[in-house]
Amino acid sequence: MLFNYLKLGYPSLWLKTRETYRSFESVLSYDFRTYFTIDSELGFSQFVDGHWKPVLIEMPTPEGDTKLSTVFDISVAWHWITTNSFDKPLTFIVPVVGKPDQMIASYAQILYSLNSKYRSSFWTDTLDPSIIQLLFISSFDIPEDYASLFKNVEFSIPDSKELSTVVSHISNSSHGRFVQEDEINEIVRAGIGLTESDFIDFCLQSILANNKIDSKFVYDSKMRHIKESGILEIIKPSITFDDIGGLDNIKDIIKRTAMLWSNKDKAKEFGISPIRRMLMVGIPGTGKSAICQATASELGLDLARTGISQVMNSFIGQSEQNMRAVFQQIKMMNPLCVWIDEFGRDMSGGQSSSHVDGGTTDRVHGEFLTGLQELPEDTFLMCAANQLDHLKPEMLRADRFDKIMFVGLPSFEERVSIFNIYLKSISTDHVYDYEALAKVTECFTGAEISSLIKEVKFYVTTSELRAINTNDIVNYAPNMRNTIWNKHRDMVKSMYQFALEQWDWASSSQLQEARSIITGKTTSSQQITFKV
Repeated sequence: MLFNYLKLGYPSLWLKTRETYRSFESVLSYDFRTYFTIDSELGFSQFVDGHWKPVLIEMPTPEGDTKLSTVFDISVAWHWITTNSFDKPLTFIVPVVGKPDQMIASYAQILYSLNSKYRSSFWTDTLDPSIIQLLFISSFDIPEDYASLFKNVEFSIPDSKELSTVVSHISNSSHGRFVQEDEINEIVRAGIGLTESDFIDFCLQSILANNKIDSKFVYDSKMRHIKESGILEIIKPSITFDDIGGLDNIKDIIKRTAMLWSNKDKAKEFGISPIRRMLMVGIPGTGKSAICQATASELGLDLARTGISQVMNSFIGQSEQNMRAVFQQIKMMNPLCVWIDEFGRDMSGGQSSSHVDGGTTDRVHGEFLTGLQELPEDTFLMCAANQLDHLKPEMLRADRFDKIMFVGLPSFEERVSIFNIYLKSISTDHVYDYEALAKVTECFTGAEISSLIKEVKFYVTTSELRAINTNDIVNYAPNMRNTIWNKHRDMVKSMYQFALEQWDWASSSQLQEARSIITGKTTSSQQITFKV
């Protein structure tokens, strides 16, 4: 997009980047324009034969004469530019040092004039190649007061080919001492998503620490670097579908999707679009977060976790900037599985936003929807929500998500599976009666079953120094406060009813038991007092 606007001669461009020098080099590599700039070292300069050369301008001396001098005044430089002619269209590059408000103010009149000339030349069918183009390069966003004057463009991070060039340069300059030829591809994969300067930094740090460039060192450094931003966490998923009891429907969908993702040419040949965006709605503690991690494992991707609450900031404009940064980082790390947790809570509000927070929440939501639409095709998005009562309608439009799936309370057969997963690691000769355990934990969530087992292990181990058995769990289960069902029963029933009418079900057995949940006709567990 940047080079399209350069070719079109759009009068004022804003390029936000942390890589000022690399962006300069990239722009200058396209020689279809004449390039000027002004900086504190060389002053007013022109890019000629691969180098910046100061432009000497006749300036008056105190003695009343004139002499050729280097100038640092933009008004003098601008007058010289506008009174000379050039073989190619002209781009004036403005490196923005520090916060841009004051610097833009000094260019404000020029910006207004150039935009006016550009518009007039369009409507009079006399597009004038002599209209000068301003390209601002900054690590900051455009100040809001001047946003309408610029086309905001992004500068892409290094791709694998560019990162490979960096590694090869280090290898050549060290005569292969720090780089193993067969490890270059792994090092490059570890660095995807980094800027050139950060990648070089981590490679050199790895040499100091390991006497070679180690891909794991580079990857771990990248993860720490991203986590420090506080708005996005990248993790290597450790959970697979084997660690999750039940939820057969959603597992089947994800596995089919993984097959299509690994056979994209075949999917395209048969006109099939793999699922890329999924929203899971359901009872808290029922495995939605675990499904997100297992999905990343199934697709063979890293998992990026974030939430709207993580990007909200008390400073005006910072929250919107953080949301843009989240999606920019996702694009940089692509391919990726993205997990947005507590989606329903974080995306609620809306109508009162202008009265409560000056419209910040609404603007963040707008940035989220824009980012959602612009996600790369090989990014898999999973949102998890406990409720959608206050979610704005545009969040649930048909084109937002490919699937909305409901995750309810584990069914009887799923509880059997959950107990099997949690208890199989215990070293004991006891044979657990999983069906008996499933019966006494009706309407428990998976998280509550996990808490039950931890609680029983604590009391039994500290009292009798032995492994727990079936009777221990059966006896203690009635004392366990399965809060979701006991305290929020009406909410659970309401979600089940809505799910039957509106959503797909993550579990076929949960769907079969839905009516008993809605009517409340569940089997009550016998109340047995647990004694330590």
